[in-house]
Amino acid sequence: MIDLHKINLRKEIVFNLSKQKGIENQKAQVVLCMDISGSMSRLYSSGYVQDVIERIVPVAMQFDDNQEFELYLFQNKCTKHKNNVTLKNVDGIVTREILGKYEMGGTNYAPPIEMIKKDYIGGSKNFFSSLVSKKEPLEYPVYVIFITDGENYDHRETENALKDISNHGVFFQFIGIGKEHFQFLRKLDTLSGRLIDNANFFSVDNLQTMSDEDLYSKLLGEFPDWLPLAKKHNLIK
Repeated sequence: MIDLHKINLRKEIVFNLSKQKGIENQKAQVVLCMDISGSMSRLYSSGYVQDVIERIVPVAMQFDDNQEFELYLFQNKCTKHKNNVTLKNVDGIVTREILGKYEMGGTNYAPPIEMIKKDYIGGSKNFFSSLVSKKEPLEYPVYVIFITDGENYDHRETENALKDISNHGVFFQFIGIGKEHFQFLRKLDTLSGRLIDNANFFSVDNLQTMSDEDLYSKLLGEFPDWLPLAKKHNLIK
């Protein structure tokens, strides 16, 4: 069973951090991109991923109008999960809706970035459509929490996708979990050729041993700084 007292404590931490950053009234569409490559298998079966998903719920409760977040699962390709995650359905969601129902493959980062762009921005990938879509700012920013345990195979495609989506109101918070050095994610954090800096990165050996205060503080590390830049460039309203 979900511990509602714990959820409320976590929600309070997120609210207080948001207030310190001056974004307590900011609304955003919250997205969780979760690695489901083969190396993540043990983390899904052990309850680790379930715990991660539960800890994202208070973030959605703070920022999302519907207090829910969309879940994307990626390996070589990406699939958007059929249900948005809410306080009502999060209990046991990994066992009930994910384990044994998704293929576990390799690791590519570009497919989820491109799918999020298609879902939230729309349009094709050609240059003209990109110029047209930039003229319409998003009603709410899209805040993507992107979690992976390993390096990807598609470096060039990922760089191009992140550069492209920097022209839109989407921010990526990359999180590396485990022992990997994540050199490529560190590169994305400072990638040149973007309209504005639309990504942040941190790594942690074990998210389950990371305190709520530390986790939420890092999750809100650069997102608040990105918001005024995105507004200045007419990417969000």
